Amino acid sequence: MTGGYLALVLHAHLPYIRHPEDPGIMEERWLFEAITECYVPLIMAFEKLVKDGVNFKITLSLSPPLVTMLNDHLLQERYLRHLKRLISLAEAEIARNEKSPAFRNVAEMYFNRLNELRRSFEDDYEGNLILPIQSLQALGVLEVITTCATHGYLPLIMTREARRSQVQLAVEQYGRFFGRLPAGIWLPECAYVPGVDEILKEFGLRYFFVETHGINLASPVSRYGVYAPVFCRSGVAAFGRDPESSRQVWDRHTGYPGNPFYREFYRDIGYDLDLDYLAPYLPGGNIRCDTGLKYFRITGRGDYKEPYQPDIAGLKAVEDAVDFAGKRGQQVRQLAEWMDRKPIIVAPYDAELFGHWWYEGPIWLENLCRAVDSGRDGIRMSTPAGYLGEYVENQVVDLAASSWGEGGYNEVWLNPSNDWIYRHLHRAETTMVDLADLYPNASGAVRRTLNQAARELLLAQSSDWAFIIKTGTAVQYAVQRTSEHINHFNSLTSSLVDGQVNEEELANYERQDSIFPDIDYNIYSRHYRLSRGSRSRGGLAGEPLKVLMLSWEFPPRTVGGLARHVYDLSRALARLGENVHVVTCPAAVASDYELVEGVHVHRVSQSGLTETDFMKWVQQLNRSMEILACSLMDHEACDLIHAHDWLVEEAATALSRSYRLPLVATIHATEYGRNRGIHNDLQRRIHNLEDRLANAAATVICCSNYMAEEITGLFGVARKKTHSIPNGVDPASLGVPRQLLPGEKEARGGDKTILFIGRLVPEKGVQVLLEALLHLLPQMPDVKLLVGGTGPYEGFLKDKANNPLLKDKVEFLGFVNEDQRNQHLKQSDVAVFPSLYEPFGIVALEAMAAQIPVIVSDTGGLSEVVSHGIDGYKVPPGNPGLLAYYIREVLVNPGLARDLTRRAWKKVLTVYDWQSIALDTLDVYREALAAKF
Repeated sequence: MTGGYLALVLHAHLPYIRHPEDPGIMEERWLFEAITECYVPLIMAFEKLVKDGVNFKITLSLSPPLVTMLNDHLLQERYLRHLKRLISLAEAEIARNEKSPAFRNVAEMYFNRLNELRRSFEDDYEGNLILPIQSLQALGVLEVITTCATHGYLPLIMTREARRSQVQLAVEQYGRFFGRLPAGIWLPECAYVPGVDEILKEFGLRYFFVETHGINLASPVSRYGVYAPVFCRSGVAAFGRDPESSRQVWDRHTGYPGNPFYREFYRDIGYDLDLDYLAPYLPGGNIRCDTGLKYFRITGRGDYKEPYQPDIAGLKAVEDAVDFAGKRGQQVRQLAEWMDRKPIIVAPYDAELFGHWWYEGPIWLENLCRAVDSGRDGIRMSTPAGYLGEYVENQVVDLAASSWGEGGYNEVWLNPSNDWIYRHLHRAETTMVDLADLYPNASGAVRRTLNQAARELLLAQSSDWAFIIKTGTAVQYAVQRTSEHINHFNSLTSSLVDGQVNEEELANYERQDSIFPDIDYNIYSRHYRLSRGSRSRGGLAGEPLKVLMLSWEFPPRTVGGLARHVYDLSRALARLGENVHVVTCPAAVASDYELVEGVHVHRVSQSGLTETDFMKWVQQLNRSMEILACSLMDHEACDLIHAHDWLVEEAATALSRSYRLPLVATIHATEYGRNRGIHNDLQRRIHNLEDRLANAAATVICCSNYMAEEITGLFGVARKKTHSIPNGVDPASLGVPRQLLPGEKEARGGDKTILFIGRLVPEKGVQVLLEALLHLLPQMPDVKLLVGGTGPYEGFLKDKANNPLLKDKVEFLGFVNEDQRNQHLKQSDVAVFPSLYEPFGIVALEAMAAQIPVIVSDTGGLSEVVSHGIDGYKVPPGNPGLLAYYIREVLVNPGLARDLTRRAWKKVLTVYDWQSIALDTLDVYREALAAKF
């Protein structure tokens, strides 16, 4: 009877090393040694087990760089030449040791073994080890999984896009070689941070592995420790490493590999014999290195070593395999005393341990499979996918951040010896993401440049370089590779931005670093998630979501920024294929129903809106909206309701209750914030409606982190229930073409123009701007202020501007439509928005999109839109003197203004794009739907 399971996991990985320009480079031997000592011996052992009818299952992780190198014709040819030289060396060693029987026996063993390997590699496997691995997976004895594209260390990769690219490329390559999706993934260095599992879920990956403490420190405490998987909240399973089985194999001194009869790894003839004799077999003929021919056994910890005896070592490997199986059986019996399910003991190892570091490892592994199959220890071999098939329900926990290696928390890959690489990698990441957004449809040399830049970034991210630098082995090579890839990346991207692609240099990089030949740089775009169909879309069955939006304004009825927001968001969602219906107020020049760029717009009848009292009119509006929405849903069911602001609270909450639909609420501003407190009954009524809407919603969307904190504090909404998604801007609506760099504004004479556009209310701070103008005019008398907009504060502001010192320097434009706005933005020199309270500040974003320098108050959402001194300036609210200073800085320094504008334009295209905002909104919708079920 089976009491539990043993899951052996082998992780096979080497960094991508391919130097077509140098056939004798020493680092290529890392691959050749692994093929000779590890990969082929393991495959031969697996095939022998299959032939003998042994029932075994092993999980094998193959890294994309390794798969690429094993499939590379150039490296296959070079390996065969290497193997034949090694056979020649072994033959020479037989002759050299003619008078030393103990050493001659070992030399003959190597000679026979190497010839057997050559026959298998060249004849049976046709020089490509992927072929037998495919066959073993087809037989069901291997479960082949993947790891990240270049073994990038995910916790130290800064952007989600770069993390996703590491996973996506790996999954895609796996599909090309194995004709299916991988069931699981090996996280490089078992390094996990929260959020990684969500990316894995995107690509259909069911499980991954973590170090022991990642499970043991989970919250809540793992019920079964590392002896059963746990689910992350994403639904992806995590398996933890068993420490006991790891110590018995990993530890060179107390584990099996330290047996005195096993081969001594550190005594190789490449260092012991005369250089002239070895020259034909060494890189360059003069670089000492491991040849793989080693004549001594471990013997003890001192320098004295006795000759290696292969037969005795083989018997010891069999004994140790039987011992390991017995200990796992005993472990399972102990676990069964307190577990109510069969435990699974996960024993993960680097594949290269078996045969390379531990020469007898393949013998041990083969005989372990035989011992387990005998059934005498009450265990069976299984895979993570097999275990999840048997136990479909598992505990849900929040895993702790963790890694393996010294310290258990990234220490090997981030320390004083290698921390210098990350500032370069992070800068390259953000540049790659920005360029992917800026060039969505590149072709020709530009596309090739972007694709190659992506390859260089990926290769620079390999965790191997930081590991080698820390451990002090091939440090010079690791530093060289990191620096080369970063330099290549910088050269490629600089040439692109400068508009001068060097095709000769590009071709050279493509030839040298040719991994992922089918790469598409667009995977780095912030908009890639759904636009390329890379994950399941829409509702629970994969259909488009049916969204019912409620908003009291929608073009052509426009009161403030809400109308534009709903208009742009709904159209962006429709472009992604979602089914969006907007229920809104009537408009004099619009029909009751129209299809606006894929958005179904339904307007309530004017006949039902008769009240002159505003709050009573709002109640009539909500009743009319509810009736209209009910008639719509009687014909077509919706998945969720999205309510915009308090004016639709009554209809939204009633519909959500009646149809049992999730309610998502966007609160664009609060009554408390607009008035800096609640001062009368009307404000209190509106505040209460906002409170009801926020607490009735499954999730609340805010336009900034500032607003999220305000809503949390005012309405007692849990912070995790709120999501900050910024407003967006469409440059085309401003008459601006999408391009990389802003064009020069036409030179014009006359006064320098300061522009403000917005509602004329105290919180917009125009009174502060008028004070700033008084500070500025003595230094710059050729300045004029244009004030666009209307509102209850207009009279006060006009009186304030009726100051002899401001005569003819301030012009009130009144209501400004879109065409007038665009014209004023085009003709102005700086836009200033000195708000005292501002949830977001869409007008500032529009000015940035119109390629005009912006100066804003350092408050609310404006603080998040503008980065001080980078793409604009921020001034403390209510400080006219400092506001005047920065206005003058921009007006008298055209070069500075141009740099600020260029960087602001880039931010508009990459951060505040409506497609990106729609994608983030869809994520919130899915969260609300998931909470429902």
